Amino acid sequence: MSYASFRGPLAPALAAGLLLLSTPLARGQSPARVTFTGTVQDARTGEKLLGAAVYVVGGTAGTTTNAAGFYSLTLPAQDTIRLAASYLGYARRVAVLPARQSAAYSFALAPNTELAEVRIRGAADAPLERRVEMSTLQIPVAQLKQLPALLGEADVLRAFQLMPGVQAGREGSGALYVRGGSPDQNLTLLDDVPLYYVSHVGGFLSVFDANAVSDVRLIKGGFPARYGGRLSSVLDVRLKEGNRQKLSGNAGLGVLATHFSLEGPLKNGKTTFLVSGRRGNLDLFSRLASKRSSEGNSVVGYSFYDASAKVSHQLTPKDQLLVALYLGGDRLFVRQKPQTIQGPQGELRYQNASNLRYGNALGSLRWNRQLARQLFGTTTVAATRFNYNNGQTFRLEDRSAAGGQAEDSRASFTSGVRDLLAKADFEYYPRPAHQIRFGVTGIRHSFMPGSNYFTSRTPTQAQDTTFGSRRIGAWETAVYAEDEMRLTPRLSANAGLRAVRYWVDGRAHGGLEPRLLTTYLVGERTALKASYASMRQYLHLLSNNGAGLPTDLWVPATARIAPQRARQVAVGLAHTLPGGAWELSLEAFHKTLRNLIEFREGATFYNSSQDWQDKVVTGGRGRVQGVEALVQRKTGRLTGWVGYTLSRNERQFAQLNAGNWYPYKYDRRHDASVVLLYALRPGVSLSATWVYGTGNALTLAQAHYNVIDQSYGRLAGRAADRYLFPSAELYGSKNSFRMRAYHRLDLGATFTKFVKHGERIWRVGAYNAYSRHNPYYIYYSGGSEDSYFTPGQKKLYQLSLFPILPAISYERSF
Repeated sequence: MSYASFRGPLAPALAAGLLLLSTPLARGQSPARVTFTGTVQDARTGEKLLGAAVYVVGGTAGTTTNAAGFYSLTLPAQDTIRLAASYLGYARRVAVLPARQSAAYSFALAPNTELAEVRIRGAADAPLERRVEMSTLQIPVAQLKQLPALLGEADVLRAFQLMPGVQAGREGSGALYVRGGSPDQNLTLLDDVPLYYVSHVGGFLSVFDANAVSDVRLIKGGFPARYGGRLSSVLDVRLKEGNRQKLSGNAGLGVLATHFSLEGPLKNGKTTFLVSGRRGNLDLFSRLASKRSSEGNSVVGYSFYDASAKVSHQLTPKDQLLVALYLGGDRLFVRQKPQTIQGPQGELRYQNASNLRYGNALGSLRWNRQLARQLFGTTTVAATRFNYNNGQTFRLEDRSAAGGQAEDSRASFTSGVRDLLAKADFEYYPRPAHQIRFGVTGIRHSFMPGSNYFTSRTPTQAQDTTFGSRRIGAWETAVYAEDEMRLTPRLSANAGLRAVRYWVDGRAHGGLEPRLLTTYLVGERTALKASYASMRQYLHLLSNNGAGLPTDLWVPATARIAPQRARQVAVGLAHTLPGGAWELSLEAFHKTLRNLIEFREGATFYNSSQDWQDKVVTGGRGRVQGVEALVQRKTGRLTGWVGYTLSRNERQFAQLNAGNWYPYKYDRRHDASVVLLYALRPGVSLSATWVYGTGNALTLAQAHYNVIDQSYGRLAGRAADRYLFPSAELYGSKNSFRMRAYHRLDLGATFTKFVKHGERIWRVGAYNAYSRHNPYYIYYSGGSEDSYFTPGQKKLYQLSLFPILPAISYERSF
């Protein structure tokens, strides 16, 4: 990446960073103030705790740890000070420290084993109304594992679908539709690096193995300026660094997948490692079932895998180096046994097979450094890619006396995107009332929207053809700055600005993206909150409307296709009841979307040399508004939450629906969820979730009429019955019909027992416990008598995907 690429918009940020490093605040402290720095970590494993609270006992000064577990707190000098660190689920620790000069002090917090329940925690162990954030959700990994899951496999994404403002697209899907947006509008980060496709099994399971994850949060609005590039949400996932105290591991077996993980120290506690792997088990069943149903003539298999690795090395007390790797993919294949047919000239033998592969790969190198007592920096270089390949092969052998030749044919469709990324992020803590973040990012994108390849070979000739969209390269650079500040004892804010520049095909896109979030305490336990965010997205996802396998194209904004844009405004109320056991939040939001694109009616990206830009309609708009309510109980034997969303989600394209606004296909007017977790006794916990949602919107024929087909007489070869009167459908407004409402009850139980050298866990449950027949899709059919020549009375039929599904899994840790 050349200096010239950054010289324009990035130079001011680099200059500001150098200027900041040269200031007296960066070099030292005045005698009247002292700074305490250090980390907060798990005393049992040494894992850094993100978002832990560090504060003065009996005072108002405090801060939270960053993604590296680092804190910096500047205070007036005094003889001694009582400094405390706390994190939900851990015992608080208080230290009495001399405070006449700056010092380093790190906290090791012990897990509070007296807690029988698992709690929901926010970004820090602080009341909801005092956090300078809104529209932010975080669920502990321990609780993710206790929630009922599809076929017993804990899923990071599916748990967030139980929160207000977040929904699944359809039955069984693990995709996130956040505040009316689509899945491509979610920025999914794995250790600060974007992932493009985050689902397995056609969307039913996320790519994140819960056993390798230390922290996960979802931001729906009020986006800080450090995040950008997507319109609707940020999903921030952090991998574990590895146990610093001892070698430990975990292995499990379930219906859907088998997994393992291993972590521990490598050298004097300064180096730790984590490796984890997961493989799907579905092909073990599908191979046997397909062989039996086809009498051995064909085999169908589906498998997926995830592999993660991370190494952390403490170079010096102020420097840490981290390397992270992720590799995951899916494979669906169909292989047919050679078949023989008897032709008029002799015997013909043929065989065909299809093979679908897709997946992600990611690698990153990160350097954390405490540059000064009040300044912390992180430098990251990374590469990430998503590849998709759908291939078919066909072999034909002519075994007749006159033949004796063979022909081999192959066809494939390939698409993908690759990124090279470099970024530097800084955090500056001048005093408790201010926490300043600033940084710079550069990304080199390489898009392959779609390439078709055909080949045919015989003993005497060969033909090869390649056609499709060309590869497109693009540069994206961004600088940002934000300040989380306490303006008065009651008023706090996070104000920021992000500047982006995007170059593609000789044209530059970009602009400024202002962000603002405010929190005002109207009482000791109540706060009013408001936020505004402007976002841009420089890539689009073109999706088919089929069965859910990722036959999708990532395509860039170009000279012809403008970047997507969004603005979101939200206001909210946050309240904590006395005792801190109950939290209540109410938020209203309004979001507008611009420059959306969709496939033209009937367009496809298969088997076509036409450029993808000629297959889409552009200039689409969207508008989403809604109200979200969330009530959480955080402590006690019974914990959980109740969420409700009332919203409207609409789209408009000049070329569709006569230019009129229409409901988005995943517009869901009412969406509700109830989540309960109950600690029955030590080692036994029960869980239940219930969800309800308005049915999805779709377009159906409203009437049909007969038309004259004059070609029938010619096709039939008869003068009589010259004309046929087949039926044609008449459609009304787009997405004017609703499927039946969706609702489902899931149940689960976890049995934990401490055994020699570790822990044994059994999980059992039931998905869709009362076997509700929820619609997956619906269609018209006239029954067995319906055909082109003899149209019958059409009726509407529904296909349901999942009845009640029992689940069981076994896990052993050491």
